[in-house]
Amino acid sequence: MGYRFSIRNINAVGHLVEGNVITFLKQCASSEELLQPNIDFLDGLIRRTEEDFYTSEYFWRNITHDIDKLRSDWDKIKEELYSLRRTNDNELNLRKHEKLLYYLKRLSNILSRCKIKSILLPGFKDNELNEIILDKQLLRELVRIHPGDTALILQMKERIQEKEIELLNVFKRFDKALNRVEQWPGVLLWNDNDSIFLPITRRYDLHEIFEILRYERSSFDFLREQFDKKEKRGRYSYLFHLSDLHFGNKIAERRKIRVVRILENHLSQLEEDSKAIPIITGDLMNTPNRVNKQAYFEFIEMIVSKGFEKPIHILGNHDVDTSGFVKFMTGQKSVIQALSSDNKIEIIAELNLGIIKFNSNTGGEFAQGKIGEDQFIEIGNEYEHIENRKELTFIAILHHHPMKVENPYWYSRPWYKALLGDERHEETMKLIDADIFLQWIEQRNIKIILHGHKHIPRINKHKDISVIGAGSSTGSVKHIDIDKTFLTYNLIKYDNQMKKPVTCSIIAEETLGAGTKNILIQQI
Repeated sequence: MGYRFSIRNINAVGHLVEGNVITFLKQCASSEELLQPNIDFLDGLIRRTEEDFYTSEYFWRNITHDIDKLRSDWDKIKEELYSLRRTNDNELNLRKHEKLLYYLKRLSNILSRCKIKSILLPGFKDNELNEIILDKQLLRELVRIHPGDTALILQMKERIQEKEIELLNVFKRFDKALNRVEQWPGVLLWNDNDSIFLPITRRYDLHEIFEILRYERSSFDFLREQFDKKEKRGRYSYLFHLSDLHFGNKIAERRKIRVVRILENHLSQLEEDSKAIPIITGDLMNTPNRVNKQAYFEFIEMIVSKGFEKPIHILGNHDVDTSGFVKFMTGQKSVIQALSSDNKIEIIAELNLGIIKFNSNTGGEFAQGKIGEDQFIEIGNEYEHIENRKELTFIAILHHHPMKVENPYWYSRPWYKALLGDERHEETMKLIDADIFLQWIEQRNIKIILHGHKHIPRINKHKDISVIGAGSSTGSVKHIDIDKTFLTYNLIKYDNQMKKPVTCSIIAEETLGAGTKNILIQQI
């Protein structure tokens, strides 16, 4: 059977398809903004089921009794839903709303009864195939293959935008499709034990997939063999963008092993033969001394032992100074020199990739940054000495942010920022020659910049340039909830065939030990 839905109702559809009626009810109680759209969605689903619900006449007769009973009870249920306005999800008394839960469970059973669930995922380009995937005629054709409860086929009514992708996380195992977003359009299939994402290139692919689901007992394994064999092993490499580790502070030391475990787990989920390269954009230490340098080297040794390549790193303001004042003591100078590199550009030949390393610690007051004319000239000269530079993809990395970084919802301002105010505090942290830096990047036709410094992960755009900021990869940041953190890194997926990055994901763990979440993914 099939069901067409609007993106604005994605949370409601997802929770009902997955059978999560308590989660759905709590969501309704959490705010008026969510309650009314959910009631409107339920009203349409119950009163006008035939508009978006596709199945055979035989199966429709089997569920008509359930639908009629839901319709007869709907007015009373709707009144009870409206009563949630006077509560919130933390105060929700489930026993008080037992009839409501039972009603939602009956409704959920209609959508969740299928053993196999699927969602058709259009791509982002304006082409014929993506229009076909949104066409209700396609859904009718696929429902003829699965007219009953052998498979649920979900189809969107409108094109999804890249910024809306994360909404689909409401579906179980959606990360399989999310991690291959650059290969959309496709179809995500899942059951209680397994899931698979299959990219498609033509209408016939979908017919073939759903025929196999119907007639092959071990259909998921068969589909993997049939479709995934088209994917070459080792097609992708991965750049793990870390920053602001701050080894030497107590938080970083306590969480070092946790960070290594998170990275190891993520590496194990990637395709075989994938190269994984950490890129660390500064503040390796909290202050430059031998103990902190050793803590950083131990961290590097641990992740390399797990299968990562040797990291590429640059220094941040904390690696060369304390409280904004450069240290000239011999011991600290030797630490800085040990972590510095003479080469401004590192070439990864097998990937046709060049990493341009800018030192943004050459000037400025307090935590400000500056690159300086001399360095622009030096890097320009080194760049022009690369004979095959037109065949390479270049990524620029620096510590300081070249664009203003807005504070997210979870960010708790430290006392000195509250005292100074956002604008004045930003003045103490900015890259002084950011405009010149961005002009340099534009003229060299570089499309990706990686930075750290602000401890806030984000993906931004300057014209056609992706400006990607990493948060603190040890969670050295103040969360508005004192029991939480925001331990983050970015994952850049690099296509070895096309010789360019294709997606960037922001990965975060808010509750330590609870597991990471993919909180944002964008094509780049």
